[in-house]
Amino acid sequence: GPIGSLYRAGPKPFFSRIFNPDTYDQAVLKYMAQDGSCDRKEAQGNMDAFLENPQDWAYQKVQEQNGGYKKDYANANMGKKQVFLSTVWGLGVVYFFGNLAYNGIQGG
Repeated sequence: GPIGSLYRAGPKPFFSRIFNPDTYDQAVLKYMAQDGSCDRKEAQGNMDAFLENPQDWAYQKVQEQNGGYKKDYANANMGKKQVFLSTVWGLGVVYFFGNLAYNGIQGG
């Protein structure tokens, strides 16, 4: 789901899935049709990577076509340790900005 996009590639693909779900799903289905051999999870991982940084994603795809390393976008940043660290970091950021906004509104 969208939380997987948040962990895999950050906030850009996450917000894309939240605010433009039809466009995102159509892009995933188009990728699956063009590739012909990938499942939905792999297509979502590739779309998340593309939305986060299109130039790096395209460069990686060219390298793969030329026999280079094939990056596993479906499972990127999904190890238990990485998920835990990302969650702690995200909660810290939310707390910091929430506290900053609260104190700004309260005037102190």
